Amino acid sequence: MKTPCVGFCSTTFGDPICRGCKRTSKEVDTWNLMTPEEQEAVWQRLWQQAERLVGDYLVVKDPVLLQSQLQRFAIRHHPEAPPEAWVMDLLRAGSERIRNLEAYGLQRTAKARNLSPAALFNHLTRLFL
Repeated sequence: MKTPCVGFCSTTFGDPICRGCKRTSKEVDTWNLMTPEEQEAVWQRLWQQAERLVGDYLVVKDPVLLQSQLQRFAIRHHPEAPPEAWVMDLLRAGSERIRNLEAYGLQRTAKARNLSPAALFNHLTRLFL
């Protein structure tokens, strides 16, 4: 993956942080001008944020199963990212259709007990922003 962009850029509508990729408007605007080290720093920040936020709601019990499901359904994800970042990719692509998170190697924490996958994705997105 060359960019965190997911094809839905809300910075064009004035959002200071993109609702799709979670980069700042400055990071979106200057991505192609950044050095590889600067781009890597953005990736690392996004991944650390995903680890912290997703980890409060879901435990990745089987990262191999999660990645195989992402590949099976052709869900775009960065293979070098931590599994918690993959969870955001999974939920973005399929939260409306997922019924059983365990089938993806995930276990809910107490905070996520009463949240559907779609509600969980929306909640995590709000926390990211």
